[in-house]
Amino acid sequence: MVKLSLIRGPIIAGVALIVVVLGASIFDSSYESVEPILKSKQTIIDNKTILPNQFINSTILTDSLKEHNVIIIHSDPSSDLVDLFGTEPNGMTFEKESKDGFLYHIIQKSKTEGSYSIRISNSGSEPVKVSVIMGEDPYLSGTCNSSYGIKCYTVPVAIGLVITGIIAFIVGILLGVTDFRKQNKIRRSRQKGKE
Repeated sequence: MVKLSLIRGPIIAGVALIVVVLGASIFDSSYESVEPILKSKQTIIDNKTILPNQFINSTILTDSLKEHNVIIIHSDPSSDLVDLFGTEPNGMTFEKESKDGFLYHIIQKSKTEGSYSIRISNSGSEPVKVSVIMGEDPYLSGTCNSSYGIKCYTVPVAIGLVITGIIAFIVGILLGVTDFRKQNKIRRSRQKGKE
């Protein structure tokens, strides 16, 4: 029978992974409903068709951004084959894929002057129409107020769950390794005692 001390580390690590996945899914679902409460909303692309295996480009000036921003892309018909690729003024890049016709990306305003270039591509076999809006992130910018109810707390809770889960996962792995080494040491000393 496996001793409890040998399985407690893996159990903690397994529960921690579940907590990380839960936190990540809460985070994603909170951004699926953020559009109505975006501040300083502006349309970047309005109902533009992207043919199969084609893309469209746009630019966003740094001056038009708030400290924390969200880009939201909707595709019609809903497609998981719409991708966002962007380049920040400092040369850093970002990529994101759509899920059920919805895609969001959080942008922190760059300290480097210039513009963000974005490319939205359709890797599917059918044309899609995309609409892209951008606005101030109500969660990260602290502009979410009590009139939105519990929604204002979902992002901090999700981030807390992810961080807690990652820490617990590391603790579980370290505990499992330590317990395994202790058990091996005890086993070796017993074998030596029998000899």
